[in-house]
Amino acid sequence: MITGFLVRPDLTHNIVEFELDSAAQFLGGISQDRVAVAFQEDGTDYAALFNPEAKSNGAEPNPVASLGRNAAATGNAAFFSDPTAAICGTVIFVGAEGEDITLDDIRRVKDGIRAVRNYQEDQPEDYRLWRAAVLNMGQLRID
Repeated sequence: MITGFLVRPDLTHNIVEFELDSAAQFLGGISQDRVAVAFQEDGTDYAALFNPEAKSNGAEPNPVASLGRNAAATGNAAFFSDPTAAICGTVIFVGAEGEDITLDDIRRVKDGIRAVRNYQEDQPEDYRLWRAAVLNMGQLRID
């Protein structure tokens, strides 16, 4: 069993224990993907497990996972500037190689949750526009 930290798009969260091959049951789908995320500038990466089909299925953006993804990829936590890289739906954070997440690591993810809440309160219009862009991109279908 692996210990992970599950974070929903509405920022509710809890610790979960699961088998890696059954993580999809928590993510609202039958498939799963992973992406590197970071929440501190010390170079510590984690993995975010998510359902890659969530965006096209209309799931809400997960601002914490999007923040972590952009910080890991660019070193810049200004994730609202790039809706194309947003992660949607519920996410489980685990260690970088799929191992247990520690309580110290969970505190770092919770710092990311606090940062998102502060941004939502301080910049509500920017957040609304970012969210709308992510949702609109998920609905874009070209036949």
